Amino acid sequence: MRALACVLVTLCLWLPVSTAASAQDVFSAVFEAPATGSIEIGRIDFSDGLRAKSDRLGAEELARLANYLRQDLQTALIHANWHGVASEETVLIVTLIDVVPNRPTLAQIQQMDSVHYSSSQVAGGADIEAVLVNDAGTAIARFRFSWHNPEVDPSGSSGVWTDTLTAFGLFSRSVSESLGSAPMPGRSGS
Repeated sequence: MRALACVLVTLCLWLPVSTAASAQDVFSAVFEAPATGSIEIGRIDFSDGLRAKSDRLGAEELARLANYLRQDLQTALIHANWHGVASEETVLIVTLIDVVPNRPTLAQIQQMDSVHYSSSQVAGGADIEAVLVNDAGTAIARFRFSWHNPEVDPSGSSGVWTDTLTAFGLFSRSVSESLGSAPMPGRSGS
């Protein structure tokens, strides 16, 4: 009980007050086997529900989001020495389950007369699933993530995808941290 109290106090001291009060992220990682080599980013797909929303959000917006997520994942994996050349390659296949923009996308503005970028703002976020597949094609890990900002930015300075991009960064770091120490030696300048 004393150890649990120390962990909780340490966690509360480590988290900034605003993060502890507003954090809404849920991350789970289930490993069947450890990753043993370089992790490459495979396809980034969209759930059926998100595909159904693509007409309203704009297909170009979803393609752009997939590229942002790929960049965030690569940066996190490179930083942790999990992304690079290795004899055994594993592939991370990602599915965007849902995304919620902070402001109307261009497609939404064009579709509705009453929607205006400057006056319409909501709390956004993202839901993501991923599977890590080894070189034999076997799933060795599954990841689930959800983060939605519980509050609208009071300053009104959010862009269209501000909270979604925050969710991508949190997901990328969570995946990288869940992998533990990379089997590859660190590179200078990383």
